[in-house]
Amino acid sequence: MKRIISITVSAAVGVLAAVSCSDILNQAPSDQYTDAQLWNDEYLVENHLAQLYAMCPVMINDALCVYSPDNSPLNINFSDYISMLGFSAQGEGPVHATTIADEAKYSGRGAQSNYVGMKLNGLQANSTTLRWWDNAYYLNRQLNHFIENISNSSLAEAEVRKAEARFLRAFNYFAMVKRYGGVPLILKETAINASEEELYPKRDSEKACYDFIIQECLDIAEILEDKPAAGRASKWAALALVSRAALYAGSIAEYGTLQLDNLLGINEDPKYYYDISVKASERIMNESTYDLYRGNSDKVQNLKDIFLVKDNCEAIMVKRHSGLGGEQSNSRWSWDICCCPKPNAWSVGQYSLPYYDFVENFDFKNGDSGKIPREELEGKAWSMEEFFGERDPRLSAWFWTNGTSWPGAVGAPVFADNTISMYRGIKEADGNIFFNATAPTYRENEGDEGILCYGDQMAEMLTASMTTGFGVMKYLDPNADNMIWFVQSTTDYQIFRYAEILLNHAEACFKLGRPGEALDDINNIRDRAGVAPLSNITFEAIQKERMTELCFENHRYWDLRRWRQAVDVLDNKPHQGIVYILDYESYKEGNPKFWIQVDDQIDDKTTNPKFPENNYYFPIGDGTTAANPNLLENPDYL
Repeated sequence: MKRIISITVSAAVGVLAAVSCSDILNQAPSDQYTDAQLWNDEYLVENHLAQLYAMCPVMINDALCVYSPDNSPLNINFSDYISMLGFSAQGEGPVHATTIADEAKYSGRGAQSNYVGMKLNGLQANSTTLRWWDNAYYLNRQLNHFIENISNSSLAEAEVRKAEARFLRAFNYFAMVKRYGGVPLILKETAINASEEELYPKRDSEKACYDFIIQECLDIAEILEDKPAAGRASKWAALALVSRAALYAGSIAEYGTLQLDNLLGINEDPKYYYDISVKASERIMNESTYDLYRGNSDKVQNLKDIFLVKDNCEAIMVKRHSGLGGEQSNSRWSWDICCCPKPNAWSVGQYSLPYYDFVENFDFKNGDSGKIPREELEGKAWSMEEFFGERDPRLSAWFWTNGTSWPGAVGAPVFADNTISMYRGIKEADGNIFFNATAPTYRENEGDEGILCYGDQMAEMLTASMTTGFGVMKYLDPNADNMIWFVQSTTDYQIFRYAEILLNHAEACFKLGRPGEALDDINNIRDRAGVAPLSNITFEAIQKERMTELCFENHRYWDLRRWRQAVDVLDNKPHQGIVYILDYESYKEGNPKFWIQVDDQIDDKTTNPKFPENNYYFPIGDGTTAANPNLLENPDYL
């Protein structure tokens, strides 16, 4: 039976000016091809493989679908374009991974406010939050078909293209196993007339899934190219996935428990996996040209440029957002308008609001703790330089707050132009706070037109519960036009970067009893950031360095899960935000300072975030287990 493949071809196709009616009727469709045509045509193979890359949205902060006007099969869980936008890799989807752990609050300003409910209640039976099952197996079927058929191709690059598809399949399974534990490993295309055993597969163990991912990537690392075009899987990307996946497997073996007849948990010496992770990391560290990016002598700007300068030495694998194509093209994404401060279209932006208790984890440059005692914090007025300036430069590079420079931001009259102003109220000399949330009220100043009782950034967020005092700066492009619509960002998303490899190496080395190497890795990262080196290393110090260096990059939530610390860190723990209040006397003197008030329960005034212990594994769902009676649901979701 011929299989028809539909391919969206990006290049224009020339058409003869004069053809007969019979010629037209006898022409084959220009966007549909049989297997016989496809597998020996380099152009068609490349286009088909590009589609498969696009169909792996979980590579971009674990987004769930693609934003596509043709209702792509990867949108099977979403009924309209708004829902697609809210979950897609091109739309709001990448934002949510930063708001389900202890990094940030989801403001609820976007299309997917149900993430607020997930944060407050945890995953429930049949939850669709971050679900990657139906789409995962749809993608897996397409990848199996590609892998099987490209094997018979006469193309010179057939084995390399096959290896790329195998990489995508391994990444796809990694996205599944870190959610569900053991899942069915389906490694060939299932025929329509297949046996019941094939049509209704049982779950493979969590160990078998990690072992497959690791071995598959070790094998294809010897086939893939060293330096393919940006966005394609390379030898080093495959080894980076080994580095990450083996580290996860080691953590599950060390901290997890065996459940469901060993479908969940890993009965193996953790050091076996930590050793694999170390060796994969060391191949990247010793054999590749990747390194920590140090292209700008200004520490803060250099840290920003890691995510803005294309093809820099730290980027092992990226999702390229070139900006080419229409506004719904997968060559763009929406990070800028989702995370930017004002000005922005329709007063959106500010979707992810970092907690103050997360900000406190960023120490001062000299290594002193960033946790300022409450009585000191609230006991005086602070200049923004005093409050922020001497902290870890990563804080200034990857967060925005009151006094941060930003193009077009209205800072006047308190700050200069192009500066974020987000105070909420004015504190008088007598201690009273002048503030009116219902109207733009001015505090009259002798001889001038007065000063508004809140900063321009607060105009859409006047209640203290709606803001934490901070926004996400990482990946924000100051040259982006945020006054158009979604799907305009052109920065590359970094799927793997070198700093993660050093952190993976540090953690695994520590677990193997090699603390000296772990300390060197951590201090290398701290030196690039501009923070004092550590004199000794602990596992807690490694965890903290991962938290600060990899913030907002879709690591924190999964790290807490694999370390089995999420119940302690995330469950029933309130988070904090701060409010800046302008000190009127210092403002009059031309050196504005701000009183700081802490909101101790910023998510919800009656309910703290939850992480039930069964959430270490996602629910598979009644619909899926009913369709396949051989699938066992994960514990405590029945």
